[in-house]
Amino acid sequence: MNAKRARSDNLLLDGPWQGEHQSLDGALISLCDRAEALAAGSIAGLTICNPSRTQIERAIFPRLPQYAAAITAIPLSPTNFGSCVRAIACGEIITCPDIANEHRFDLRWQRLNLDHGLRSLQSRPIYLRDGKPYGTFVLAYREPRDETHWDVALMKFAADAAGSIIQSDLDRTNIAAE
Repeated sequence: MNAKRARSDNLLLDGPWQGEHQSLDGALISLCDRAEALAAGSIAGLTICNPSRTQIERAIFPRLPQYAAAITAIPLSPTNFGSCVRAIACGEIITCPDIANEHRFDLRWQRLNLDHGLRSLQSRPIYLRDGKPYGTFVLAYREPRDETHWDVALMKFAADAAGSIIQSDLDRTNIAAE
């Protein structure tokens, strides 16, 4: 195992989200912080669906709270609104190496990203136990860039970790309701 991989395993696996008393948002913020520490210059965040999975209910971007605040109640149809909508609705990994020249999505999505200084990103579906997407893990950058093999591996791990964190929170909520 190489040193970078060992460091990433420790940074991600030894997260505070493993404690029983960590809030969902606190755990997800910690995951974002750790992902950013492993991908120099990145901005990490998540989108989360409503329980019926008809819309993106909210977003968490610790370094861009105003950006996150703008991402609420976004329908999952039509699927061409933005990268996270498409990733959730279609179960696809969406990579945008240059948002300024991206033509697959709504101009409002493009403007939101550019207005907050985001020039490239990847939106990866977050899956729950039922195998259906419930949100996205996003890794963005302030300059156009192609994804690297490291980005792909980090995104897969982070999206899987986010799915586990969210599923555990939903399980705790369901048990408490019984």
